[in-house]
Amino acid sequence: MQIGKYLKDNQPIIYKTFLNAFEKHTLSHAYLLVGNPGTPLYEVAQYLAKSILCDEPSPLACDNCITCLRIESDNYPDIIKLDGSKASIKKDDVLNIESRFEKTALETKGVMIYIVNLVENMTAEAVNSILKFLEEPESEIYAFLTTNNINNVLPTIVSRCQVLPLKSVSRSIVIEDAESLTIEQDDAELLSYFYNDGELIFDFLKNEEESDNYREAKKALNGLLDQMLGGNYKDVIFYSQTIVIPLIKTKEELRFFIDLLSQVYEDILNIISKKDIYLKSYRDILEPLSTKLPHIQESLIEILKVRNIANLNVNIGLLIDHLILKLVKE
Repeated sequence: MQIGKYLKDNQPIIYKTFLNAFEKHTLSHAYLLVGNPGTPLYEVAQYLAKSILCDEPSPLACDNCITCLRIESDNYPDIIKLDGSKASIKKDDVLNIESRFEKTALETKGVMIYIVNLVENMTAEAVNSILKFLEEPESEIYAFLTTNNINNVLPTIVSRCQVLPLKSVSRSIVIEDAESLTIEQDDAELLSYFYNDGELIFDFLKNEEESDNYREAKKALNGLLDQMLGGNYKDVIFYSQTIVIPLIKTKEELRFFIDLLSQVYEDILNIISKKDIYLKSYRDILEPLSTKLPHIQESLIEILKVRNIANLNVNIGLLIDHLILKLVKE
């Protein structure tokens, strides 16, 4: 994805704000990027970090020089990245940044940068550690933090950062853009929930290793919906235990499966309320399900509850079994 073009086209205020500070050498020591789930927070944070270090900025990161390519491939020692979307960020992770940045920069540019993606997924101890680090900024150290919900970030952290809010692109536009890149309609619709840009969806699907988790979750979802439509209570439970649970083997697959299921239930509620739906390619199955499934609103609440504990050390099979029993119970 061309983040520079994305910023120019979709986030002009952020682009102009950062470029102005960059050109006038008045960069803040810490930035907090705020955006809804699906906005490319991490990608933007990395692009802005690259812009500070780029060998040939034009006017921001060129994405082609040796330094930009090294940063992209995690081969630049003066940048440390912590990604809260993959696992909880712990105190030791922050202490590692502090320990590394107490020393001089290894690269000749003399600039050190740390990126913390989704700071709301830090432990309390990690938050306290990074707060102390933010309170005493060094002149050649920059921080890029991101969050999906600024209300979940300590006010003391927010006050020490320059906040850059990313606007969400209309989901229908994202779907159209993805389809224009030859993405299948159902994939464009489902993945627009996770990625607020058509190119991000394209890049995600192009990387087979990265998208395997999604494909397994989608396969499980489609089979489950067919059973919910055509089978009875026992059929659905049997299918879940013999097909769905064996398909969903990792936490990443589990998160995808639950999020896909939540989209289905949200659109079923939209059908009941006579509102537009996003999963138009699923309309033929969602409309009859809207009259067949029991307690749909309560089921969506249960799905969201399960999503909140999906990152914990839980038995995936038991969690799915519990969820499906709740969804089909009369």
